[in-house]
Amino acid sequence: MTDAAQRQHDALLASARCRQTPGLAWQQWSESPAGPRLLLLHGGFGSWTHWFANIEALRQQRELWTLDLPGLGASADMDVTAVPADFAARVFAGIEALWPDDRPLELAGFSFGAMVGARLAQQLGARCRRFTAVGAAGWGELHVQVSLTPPPRPGPPWETAAPVHEANLRALMFSEQFPIDALAIYLHAENLARARFNSRALSRTDDFVKALSAIEAPCLCAWGSADATAGDSQELAAREAKLVELGVGFELLPGIGHWAMYEAPAAINRLVLAG
Repeated sequence: MTDAAQRQHDALLASARCRQTPGLAWQQWSESPAGPRLLLLHGGFGSWTHWFANIEALRQQRELWTLDLPGLGASADMDVTAVPADFAARVFAGIEALWPDDRPLELAGFSFGAMVGARLAQQLGARCRRFTAVGAAGWGELHVQVSLTPPPRPGPPWETAAPVHEANLRALMFSEQFPIDALAIYLHAENLARARFNSRALSRTDDFVKALSAIEAPCLCAWGSADATAGDSQELAAREAKLVELGVGFELLPGIGHWAMYEAPAAINRLVLAG
């Protein structure tokens, strides 16, 4: 099963043009000289593969880019004391190096990547056309820290490691009814094996909420109603009330878990491309 999942991963990555800026690994999935660029930011302990299920559709509609955030995936290490603004500054420097023009840029960020995306959208100013946050962390006391089984270190047989990864995916990333497949387990395991930066403490801060008020572009925040990090319906209602106060859009995806891009890719694609 891992061989088939690895082949799926490798085949998609082979279709990208891989680029480098200082400390960052980027992936370009399509070109559209006249239209807007769309940059997707992944979550903590992840890589570009958090958006695996969305790339094929989104690359047909935008000049599509992903990257591995510092300290994760194929990118260089990040200082352990870094905060979301530090991540955003490094990504912004990469943007300046890759795209010296002033074409509009759309952003979408997942979980910890939404925290980075909010600070990046703030830094981009009018150049950011739209910002979409999926399952955003950084909500202070409203953020739920999910207890997980310590993941196996790289090395154990797949048959031993896979059930642990699957149980953690069920607890954190997916709704109870979603059928977790071998590809999701493989992507998750590979991301954990390459993760060096621990963003869990940052996820419990209110950095995301603070950043939202300073973003010039239209913003939309989406959660699955079964997102384990979002809390119960009362806590989701508190998030919605805060977003209304800030003039930010709110979307709730019924029955969907935290990794909404994988569980409900068509719904997320619709939100990311809206407007």
